[in-house]
Amino acid sequence: MQILRSRQTFALLFALMATAACGDSTSPPPQPGSIATVGPAAFTGAAGDLIPQDLVVRVTDAGGTPVADAQVVFSIASGGGSLSAVSATTNLDGLASTRWTLGPTIGEQRVQATVGGVSSSATFVAVASAGAPAEISITAGNNQSGPAGAAVATRPTVLVVDRFDNPVPGVSVFFSVSAGGGSVTGSGATTDAAGLASVGSWQLGPAVGVNRLTALAVFNGVSGNPVEFTATATAGTAATLSARTSTTLSGVVGSSITPLPSVLLTDAAGNPVSGVQVTFAPSTGSTATGLVTATDAAGVATVSSWQLGTSASSYSLSASAAGVATPVVFTAAARAAAPANVSAVAGNGQSAPVGRPVDIEPSVRVTDGFGNPVSGVAVEFTVTGGDGFAFSRNQITNANGIATVGGWTLGDTPGANTLRAQVTGTGIAGNPVTFTATGTPGVPATITLQAGNAQTAQVGTAVPAPPSVIVRDARGNPVSGITVQFIVTAGGGSVTGGNAVTAANGIASVGRWTLGSTAGTQTLVARLQGLPDVVFTATATAGDAAAVQAVTVTSLGNVQANSLVATPPSVRVVDGSGNPIAGVTVTFTPDPAGTSGTVTGGTQVTNASGIATVTSWRVGTIANTTAGLRVFVDGFDQDGAEVVFSATVTAGVATFATVGPGAVLNQTNQINTGGAVTAAPSVRITDAFGNGVANATVVFTPEAGSGTVNAGAASASLLTNAIGVATLTNWTIPAGINQTYTLTATSSGVTSVVFTAVTAP
Repeated sequence: MQILRSRQTFALLFALMATAACGDSTSPPPQPGSIATVGPAAFTGAAGDLIPQDLVVRVTDAGGTPVADAQVVFSIASGGGSLSAVSATTNLDGLASTRWTLGPTIGEQRVQATVGGVSSSATFVAVASAGAPAEISITAGNNQSGPAGAAVATRPTVLVVDRFDNPVPGVSVFFSVSAGGGSVTGSGATTDAAGLASVGSWQLGPAVGVNRLTALAVFNGVSGNPVEFTATATAGTAATLSARTSTTLSGVVGSSITPLPSVLLTDAAGNPVSGVQVTFAPSTGSTATGLVTATDAAGVATVSSWQLGTSASSYSLSASAAGVATPVVFTAAARAAAPANVSAVAGNGQSAPVGRPVDIEPSVRVTDGFGNPVSGVAVEFTVTGGDGFAFSRNQITNANGIATVGGWTLGDTPGANTLRAQVTGTGIAGNPVTFTATGTPGVPATITLQAGNAQTAQVGTAVPAPPSVIVRDARGNPVSGITVQFIVTAGGGSVTGGNAVTAANGIASVGRWTLGSTAGTQTLVARLQGLPDVVFTATATAGDAAAVQAVTVTSLGNVQANSLVATPPSVRVVDGSGNPIAGVTVTFTPDPAGTSGTVTGGTQVTNASGIATVTSWRVGTIANTTAGLRVFVDGFDQDGAEVVFSATVTAGVATFATVGPGAVLNQTNQINTGGAVTAAPSVRITDAFGNGVANATVVFTPEAGSGTVNAGAASASLLTNAIGVATLTNWTIPAGINQTYTLTATSSGVTSVVFTAVTAP
């Protein structure tokens, strides 16, 4: 304004001098012939903000000479807002100006400047965007209800607006469960062009009742922040039937079972379901009442009674409900009644060397009146002839009703021996039972473990002490000259001296037992015809680390920048025989460093299966690079042939849009006769790390009246190239003087880029 005043003063002095020189001659003042903008005529800003530049116009006469003292009228043509001056008088250079505060609405706004006597006007254009976030509110997904453990039908959604209620895009909103124990996906959301942000999904907690979810706009001074959604979790349909009482029961044959079998019916989240019929079905031989019973308010159904049959066996009672695939099965073991009969089972009429025990220990069976074996009955075995000896004379019948003497050693005199089995109680048929046996001269009777059991050695090596056994006759004396065969029965090992002959002390020893190649328990038996095998065990331990094997795939394919690989890399460490080695330290190292990202839990110890797995691997942020993870095993030199996992880093989701290479955002002094602008508009789409996003769709659209693109099209949809760039062939603008034309480039998920072209005066 100071410059304008200086120019006005100079012009006034010049006019006075001209008047003095010319005497009294006068000429009519020049008349306005045109009005045009001077300087910027297209602006951007937030709704309600003051445009920082003055709006300046120039008034000239028909010959293009500036017209002073012309009255210029400024007016809001669209969009609201206000002007610092609605009328201004031109200075000696024909200039007039005002200041423009934008209106409250987003989008295009216009101001026109007119002057008397001129039919055309000068137009200023501004594109108003939303201001700072001012308020957050719920738009969808509140006060819902659904089955516990399931996702609500409508995704909770919030709206963020500025102080004029314009939707604000790009605001971060964080959704979090505040009550009910549910979960969400997509907890971190960003408002879209409509100012809306939604959670990915909200899964209600497992319990029936109120669930709450909060949405917090990550911006200070937002009214209503945070907002809270509520949802009611209800019980779902019947999904699981489970036992409420023990499923393993017992009772005397013919008796009723207590406590009564009871089941609980719940939905998928474990909530009780009432009013559903449960059907109980007893197995053959048993009977039940109350076979169809509805679940009560607590989801419980109980059979009225269940009576066992007369056979001492296992009975079952199944409980099933409509919609539940797996029934609940109760089992009951029926015990025998009181003893009624006793009879010999085994061990009668034997022969054995004198002074030695019989091969088969005499045994009896006790049964009830239904023929069921009776357990827990006391039986006393007493030698009644032959001067022998009975071991463990007082026995109790087992689950099969059988009681067996601990051992019966015949007397020293060949001939008849007798043993009596007496059952405690009265009225028992067959009581007592008498066994007979004949004493014969002694022969080898036992083979027992002498030494070399339970040893440990590495796979493929011999145990320290050769296994040995001792052979005795019926009197317990060592027997020499007996061939004992040693045979590997598990583990794949081998022996030398497998056919060994007992020495004078009755001992036979294998020459050497070499363990097989598989880590774990290995067995060797010593066999003598007619006697039980003697079993030796040895533990084969794994050898030294000999190989590292990839458990998961090594080529992980494409992984977005700064993302975790889907399957954490895993390796197995084995010895030369392929046995897994536990307790080995394995280090997972990014290679090359820097571009390969970071690992969590990079140092691991192999488990019992020899496996070590990295906790997680997050690749680097540079697209089109190969991220590597090299595996090193402590104490094992792999000679540079380490297992290497690799992934190709790709660009992430489109995040930013910028002016492309060679393009100009605001071009001035373009040809006013119409034609292609000097620099064709170009846009580059990148992810959050500046990587170009290929194959993203970019739509170039000229504003109405702002020309065409790519040979006369109203708009052009292009795909970005390998570095994320999409470039128009051309943008052809109409003819005009001092005209501003606008073209907008849009792409999903990013802020639009607006190009302008101003024709030359």
